[in-house]
Amino acid sequence: MATLYPVQDVFTRGEISPRLHARASLDLYRAALSKCENFVTLPHGGIRKRGGSYFVGEVKNSAVRTRAVPFIFSADQAYCLEFGDLYIRVYAYGARVGTVEVASPYLEADLFDLAYVQSADQMWISHKDYPLKVLTRTVDAGGLRV
Repeated sequence: MATLYPVQDVFTRGEISPRLHARASLDLYRAALSKCENFVTLPHGGIRKRGGSYFVGEVKNSAVRTRAVPFIFSADQAYCLEFGDLYIRVYAYGARVGTVEVASPYLEADLFDLAYVQSADQMWISHKDYPLKVLTRTVDAGGLRV
């Protein structure tokens, strides 16, 4: 005789601890997963695949550390800013935006201590050792001005 397994259509509890495995008497057990890898649980019960990433291009100098920062202007226009040692480069639509490169005062050692906040086409960048800077999107093609 075939073994029957109940259909699980609700995953609102996310991943549960291995200590709770086989505790079918608990309500949360019936709405949970033992392992949820590369998926995101949705608040209304379902799951969807987690967004991935892909290689867009080599950084300016791969021998030093760089930082990628999102610059999202609208639902249709989003950029990725490559912060490197004394420069910022722009990527959009899966490729580098021409020869756009902006000089920046930030050294490689300080890149991961930067704090930033964005509103529309301006991004304020702060660091304890540098004066506050404003990065402005100047044209639709990805031009920036510090």
